[in-house]
Amino acid sequence: MIVATAGHVDHGKTSLVKALTAVDTDRLAEEKRRGMSIDLGFAYADLGAAEPVGFIDVPGHERFMRNMLAGVAGIDVALLVVAADDGPMPQTLEHLAVLGLLAVPECVVALTKIDRVAPARLAQARAEVAALLATTAWPQAPVWALDTPSGRGVAALREALGRLALGHSARPVEGHFRMSLDRSFALAGAGRVVTGAVLSGQVRVGDEVCLAPRGSLARVRGIHTMGLPATLARAGQRSALNLTGVDLHRAEPQRGDWLLAPPAHAPTERLAVRLEVLASEPRPLASRASLLLHLGASAVAVRVSLLFGPAIAAGSAGLAQLRLDKPVSAFRGDRFILRDAAARRVIGGGVVLDPFAPPRGGLRPQRLAELAAWGQPDAAAALSALLVEAPHGLALNRFALAWNLAPPAAAALQHLPGVVVLATPAGPLAQSAGHWQGWCARLRQALADWHSRQADSSGPGEGELRQLLQLRCQPDLLRALLAQALASGEVCRDGLCLRLASHRAVLGQADQALLDRVHAALGDTGLRPPIAGDLAAQLGLPVATLQAFVQRAARLGLLLRIAPNRCYLPQTLPGLVALAQTLAAESADGGFDAAAYRDRSGIGRNLTVQVLEFLDRAGLTRFDGQRHWPSVAAMPPLTAAAEPPCCAEPPC
Repeated sequence: MIVATAGHVDHGKTSLVKALTAVDTDRLAEEKRRGMSIDLGFAYADLGAAEPVGFIDVPGHERFMRNMLAGVAGIDVALLVVAADDGPMPQTLEHLAVLGLLAVPECVVALTKIDRVAPARLAQARAEVAALLATTAWPQAPVWALDTPSGRGVAALREALGRLALGHSARPVEGHFRMSLDRSFALAGAGRVVTGAVLSGQVRVGDEVCLAPRGSLARVRGIHTMGLPATLARAGQRSALNLTGVDLHRAEPQRGDWLLAPPAHAPTERLAVRLEVLASEPRPLASRASLLLHLGASAVAVRVSLLFGPAIAAGSAGLAQLRLDKPVSAFRGDRFILRDAAARRVIGGGVVLDPFAPPRGGLRPQRLAELAAWGQPDAAAALSALLVEAPHGLALNRFALAWNLAPPAAAALQHLPGVVVLATPAGPLAQSAGHWQGWCARLRQALADWHSRQADSSGPGEGELRQLLQLRCQPDLLRALLAQALASGEVCRDGLCLRLASHRAVLGQADQALLDRVHAALGDTGLRPPIAGDLAAQLGLPVATLQAFVQRAARLGLLLRIAPNRCYLPQTLPGLVALAQTLAAESADGGFDAAAYRDRSGIGRNLTVQVLEFLDRAGLTRFDGQRHWPSVAAMPPLTAAAEPPCCAEPPC
């Protein structure tokens, strides 16, 4: 259990922590000289629970609010300290508002300095505290009156905190390891040490960790949890990790950084959030306001774009998108605080809904419905609701990362009722069963319409089909549709053309006879067919007549016209693609050049150039000006290949 103090300056937070733990948390010389906490202090005490209770002493002065906010991330209990002679003061109110915005589960009140007041004033102070708590999430929070210097009442408070610790349920160890760093220092003989609260997952000695948002890698050399040596740190514990790694010398960890399991490293600069404005604000929060975001122990400048109306009234909540000045590590469900740009006062706070918000389209009705889905209480419910609003599907890996799901929990999403999961080169793509059935029906209808309009055509190519289905920017969805339709036999492929199995493009008798002769002539030529002039001479035809026929047959998918003077039989295409994939797999960088293809195929330079240009146009390979690379389209089996440039389109 982690306890953090809160309250106005000089109300006795540090002396109370010392009385409870026997540790003076004011460690800085400046704090000793001023007699006032200016930074976070830490202590641990055995209160009779399974492990020590961690105490975080926060500064109460308004000038050090940022330090206070860095210390209350991930705490379990707030220890609100109010002096009986002063009663609630400005920082008392601000700290209490922060604790409410962060949804701290428990609150205990220490009414200090009772030795300085008469019984009537003590009763009045109790009434003031009760009235203040009545407007918060802890109206029944216990209030303990005490005189810290004499020890009067301290033992009773200590016992109450011990009972809370005994009844405290350990946080479930779910998700990837995440730790918000509030201190970083070099220790003689040990090296770099970082401390903070573990918010999720666990880490062991020897594990590799990532320092976010920079992405530097390190290894855990040693662990202390709740003040004791350990081999493991888990969610709900304050921990100190001794790190080692070459990257630490180039970029030292600092307060506000995150330590993560490497798979959880996904910095973001846009957050979709539910935002609450404090009732104490003198004016509504307007869209486009520049504010300061506190997330974990980090502080980042942000610009707010409201998604409902021009402003959020004081005491109200709404949806917003935050554009950050620099990347942070954030996940769905993270709590945050917003202060004004000058860092003088707390304005509000809220919870992250979508940590990877899109740059545009926040005001679309569909986007607002998506954010309502992100607000569901668990990942399974959120996914089901999101898929209703996502006709093109949802990248399951990205969704699982946004919810910080460990691999077993992410895999379980694939078995939810009503969810269809499609395997794509980019990872699993989730679709609602209703949308998937709709796409299958649209695919059949698009092919049927094509056949009715062009009965003499074998069918459209993949690019033309992508345009018909308006899937220009969703190639993975189209390929999944085609893979399913081809596997079921409902759709067939003729070369690079696609058709319903029930459709047959019929050639005239003369063309069919000529096609048989061309097949016979090309059947033994392998990967090196004759040029049009030689083939025409072999068939006893004028070159122009042969070329016109090849064009007609290519439109039907009966021949592959790779160049004006060269054609292949459709069954030759798998061999051409396989050779490109083999060369790419054998190279160190995954690419290959024309010389390698020429040497391996033995087809000569000119034909190699024609073949590679054809594969590039068909989308089966990609040329960057120097080397060729297998495209996404070439990685699945050939039944999911793309088609040549007759249906080329601009990139998304």
